[in-house]
Amino acid sequence: MSKIEIPYSKSDTFNFKRKPELLYAGQVVDESFFYGPPQIHDYCEIIYVVEGSGSFIIGGKTYKVHQGDVAIYNPGVPHEERSTASKPFKLIYCGVDKLHIDGVPKGMLLPPHIDAVIPSEKYAYKVESYLSEILQECDSQILGHETLITNLLMSLITVIYRIVDAEHQFQTLKGKNEIALRTKQFIDKNYTQSISLKDIADTLYVSQHYLSHLFKKELGDSPFNYLISRRIEEAKRLLADSDRPVHEIASLVGYGNEKYFSMLFKRVTGQTPSAFRSNHAADKRP
Repeated sequence: MSKIEIPYSKSDTFNFKRKPELLYAGQVVDESFFYGPPQIHDYCEIIYVVEGSGSFIIGGKTYKVHQGDVAIYNPGVPHEERSTASKPFKLIYCGVDKLHIDGVPKGMLLPPHIDAVIPSEKYAYKVESYLSEILQECDSQILGHETLITNLLMSLITVIYRIVDAEHQFQTLKGKNEIALRTKQFIDKNYTQSISLKDIADTLYVSQHYLSHLFKKELGDSPFNYLISRRIEEAKRLLADSDRPVHEIASLVGYGNEKYFSMLFKRVTGQTPSAFRSNHAADKRP
C-alpha cells in the first residue's frame, strides 16, 4: 500500500485564547406558537433554526429567520423571538461563557458589527450536528462528556466563523476599530446613567466628531441613536416582566421626564409604553 503524505504548516489565524464554557443546551420542538420575551444575558447564546420561521428582534433590529439560520447573541444585547403560526419552530440552542477568540473583544462570540443572524447554507448539517451532539452529551453524563462538549462547542464556533469568513473575511475583522467597540461597550455599561457624547469622547481621548463618524461607519448608527435603542429595549423588558409604573421605568433607563420617554418609546416601537404592556400581556394569554 502506497503512503500519501499531506504537507502541514501552522498558518491558521483563527484560535481560541481561552476554552469556552457551556452553560446550558436545549431545544424547542414543534411549538405551534413560540414567544421568547425581551431579555438580556451577560453571556453569549447560539440558536439554530432546524425548522419553521419567525422574527427575532436583536439589539433593536428585526430579523426574519428561516430554516438553517443561526442567531448569535453577544452579552448585553437585548433580544426576543417569535415564531410564525403557520410554520412552528424547531430550535436547538445553547448558552456560552468564558469566550475569548483572538482578535475579537473578550466575552463576545462575534464582533458587534456583524449581523446577529446568519444563514448557515452549506454548513447547516455541521451546525445542527454539533448542537445535537452537545445535547446528547449533556443528557448522557457519561465518562468524558465534559471534554467532548468543550470540543464540540469549539468546533461549532469555528464553523460559525467559517460561515462569517465567507462574507466578511475574518482576518479583516481582527482588531478592527477598537474605538467603535469600546464606545458600544461604554454605552452598554452606562446606558441607565445620564451620559453624553462628550463623556464618551473624553473617556476614550478622541474628538466627538471622530467618535461619532467611526461608530456610525462600523455599527450603522450614531452613538446617540444606539443609546436610545439600548434604553428602549431595556424598557420593553421591564414593561413585559414587571408591573412597575411607567414613570419609574423611565427613570430606571435614564430618562427623568416621563413624557419625553413615552414620546421616544412610541417613536421607536410604534406604540406607547402602556399599549406595549397591554399587548404583551395579551400575547401571553393562552
